[in-house]
Amino acid sequence: MQGGIMGTATTEAVASSDPISFEFTGKASEYFSIWIVNILLTILTLGIYSAWAKVRTNQYFYGNTHLDGNTFRYLADPKKILKGRIIAVIIFAAYYFSGLISPFISLVALGVIMLLMPAFLVMSMSFQLRNSAYKNIRFNFEKNFKGAYKIFVIPLLVIGGYIGVITLLQPDQLAAQQEIPETLLATVVGFILVIFLMFPWWEYMFNRFKVDHADFGTSDFSFTAKKRAFYFLYLKALLGIILVGILFSVVFGGLIGAMTVMGAGKEGAAEAAVSPMLTIALSLMMIIPYLWFFAYIQTKKVNLVFSHIKLEGHQVTSKLTVGYMMYLYATNTLAMAVSLGLLMPWARIRTARYRVSMTAIEPAGDFNGFIAAQSKQQSALGEEMGEMFDMDLGM
Repeated sequence: MQGGIMGTATTEAVASSDPISFEFTGKASEYFSIWIVNILLTILTLGIYSAWAKVRTNQYFYGNTHLDGNTFRYLADPKKILKGRIIAVIIFAAYYFSGLISPFISLVALGVIMLLMPAFLVMSMSFQLRNSAYKNIRFNFEKNFKGAYKIFVIPLLVIGGYIGVITLLQPDQLAAQQEIPETLLATVVGFILVIFLMFPWWEYMFNRFKVDHADFGTSDFSFTAKKRAFYFLYLKALLGIILVGILFSVVFGGLIGAMTVMGAGKEGAAEAAVSPMLTIALSLMMIIPYLWFFAYIQTKKVNLVFSHIKLEGHQVTSKLTVGYMMYLYATNTLAMAVSLGLLMPWARIRTARYRVSMTAIEPAGDFNGFIAAQSKQQSALGEEMGEMFDMDLGM
């Protein structure tokens, strides 16, 4: 892309505003060799090699993602990833064995883990971004622990309260009192309702937190989406799945009724209308609305988040389509089932190629000049010492 040209007294500054598309050049055959070696070595080393496997995988996908003729780089040290995973294993092992000692101790341990989760998540996001680079310019993530706890405090209280109620309602109490099962049912229904109403808000807050605290060089990312956009997304998806479900039910009911009428008077007509083969066929067809629901949520959410990310005025865009993503999910699942998982690399490559190709940057001026400025400013600034607190816990 031809960048902006600084004007003189007789030349006006000109900048191209054409979108700059991302491109993915990975191949299934290349990734398959990496994937199969990673699996074998991870098994042989009892999971230790998984840290190196993650680095190799990310390096391949980053290195095959192009923007304006340049690729991304993944710079993580696998030893640091291994350290984070060892810590995670120790924490969850402690939780498991605490349950063998006492349910109360197990509940306390779970509470401690939930309290530490936001901090671990911030460190993981910082590790991931600090080890990502474009044109030798690193991304970064501000470790705002206070902000993370503000986002997670309400979900933690809701989940913790639910677990506490369920734990207090022991089986002997349930058998002894009639009121407690009703209380339990009300608790479960209330929990589901609260989660349903709260989740779009939480997802908005979490995405805003991730984007607003991310940097590229010395420039900040910003998130411009509104909360209502997330509520509309889930409301449309819910209405869609209800309408599609009703439509399929009417069609299937009519089909069974027609088959019953056509076979009226024949022995076994009713049984034939609801034969096992027909039941299986109808059940498989019922998967379609749920597959659509999943594809709709994932596609619209990616488009919503990516298309509301800005970097110093440069706008990121994502134009995935629900129909094609649904096709990818269906064919990928079928291919992996038929191949017993061996076609997973092929499925991942084709999905990455489509998602990357539908992503672009709409520059707000001279994009090459902006990148060059980031390089100079970051070189002058130098590296921070905060990296010693980063670790990847696989979150």
